[in-house]
Amino acid sequence: MTTDVDGWYLMTPDEVAREVREWKTSPQDAFSGFEQLSIPEALAYRNAGNIADAEGRSLRLVVTVDPAAGVDSISERRAEFEPDFHEAPDWRRPGSKPVNVVPLRARSSSPSAGDEKAWWDDAKVAPLEAEWKATGTVAGLRVPGEFRSFVYKTVIALQAVGKEITADSVADSVARWIDPRDAKRLRDALKADPTED
Repeated sequence: MTTDVDGWYLMTPDEVAREVREWKTSPQDAFSGFEQLSIPEALAYRNAGNIADAEGRSLRLVVTVDPAAGVDSISERRAEFEPDFHEAPDWRRPGSKPVNVVPLRARSSSPSAGDEKAWWDDAKVAPLEAEWKATGTVAGLRVPGEFRSFVYKTVIALQAVGKEITADSVADSVARWIDPRDAKRLRDALKADPTED
């Protein structure tokens, strides 16, 4: 499902929060005050470092998703706009901002509060959560607890496109979403021998 708001924008965190609230109440007005960048323009901005401009704006990818489509639906939508998002972010440099994805609940899908389920109850996530609880690993990789939701979603997305699940493939993909220091800590943890305590 694609809507008119789907696409790349330069926005501050406060602007994103305001427009997400607008989406929930008046979707026809949400994001209307912001110019969408074309995919080539956005990727060029990213490749130049995704450094915030003078107003504090950096790249945001807005996509509408149907929660019923599953946890990997965001990755599928992201691939439409950023086909190389699983590759190591060699564009990051001092001052770079991570590429933020802003998922919006599709207007046609408005479950009642009781219908929403926790992310770890998703059919594709639940086995990974069970493995992590039992062994501290996901797909055989040792995963620090605070990073497990990133790793689950990445493992599922990599599997969906037929990519090998390795410490590097997971770390390369996650590195574009988190602080470089956290990315290094995660990479080191993923590369640790899961049989060592």
